[in-house]
Amino acid sequence: MKYAWFAVGLPESTPEEAVRLLKKHGYDGIEWRAVADTGDTANPGFWSGNRSTLQADWPDSRFKAVADMTRSEGLAMPNLGAYARASQWDLAQRMIDVAALMGISSLRIGPAAYPGDGTYQDILQRDQECYGRVVEYARQRKVRPLIEIHMGTIVPSASTALRYVSRWKPEEIGVIHDAGNMVYEGFENYQMGLEMLGAYLAHVHVKSAVWVYETAAGPQRLNWSAVASPLRTGMVNVAALFKALKSAGYDKWMALEDFSKVQSQEAKVKDNLAFLKEMESL
Repeated sequence: MKYAWFAVGLPESTPEEAVRLLKKHGYDGIEWRAVADTGDTANPGFWSGNRSTLQADWPDSRFKAVADMTRSEGLAMPNLGAYARASQWDLAQRMIDVAALMGISSLRIGPAAYPGDGTYQDILQRDQECYGRVVEYARQRKVRPLIEIHMGTIVPSASTALRYVSRWKPEEIGVIHDAGNMVYEGFENYQMGLEMLGAYLAHVHVKSAVWVYETAAGPQRLNWSAVASPLRTGMVNVAALFKALKSAGYDKWMALEDFSKVQSQEAKVKDNLAFLKEMESL
């Protein structure tokens, strides 16, 4: 297995600092975050003011400089973490161009949110029509678009991901498996899900979460919600995930994300890799 870190989880670091940090702790690559982040970098957070973000409106020269810097430091770029939906055609097209420019072979283009306008079937049909244009343009640019299993979308599980992508060939589109997101919504047995996806499995994100509750008035006495957690203490069964990935013959990239705040940024970078390598060896 090869290990990367998704740069959204390095809000305190500039791109240069992020690369040096990951190289220091033995990572094989980095998955860059590309989005319009207008937040205050003096007070960085995962989703706003994230210093490691590649801004979506950068000129080609800045994206190329980051790609050159990353490779010169010995890190690969397995995927581009773009924040574009298939329905956002201009942004999706630009992100595909950026991935091609940076020499990255795949990028995330997200499915539609759920709930949305109409029933699930309505949203799915419209979004697949949008994604057809993404697939065609990405093919021309020799980049593979990926949808991520993600809560709050019409693809919260492996089975819904398979339903979404099955109208295309696996070489045209792929799926990012994310067991951490499935703690929030869409949990399915890891091995069954990977067996369903088959050749569509293109990339793996790894993080974890736990369910917590607060008391509430009324007939249902507890309100439950999921929150980010370190890998070592979260609900994702990492041993079962590795077993399922090995059974599926997957030995490519795992990109770590950790949105918990128990440890410092560098401590998370160091400890999560050590934990995954320990679990891989079981």
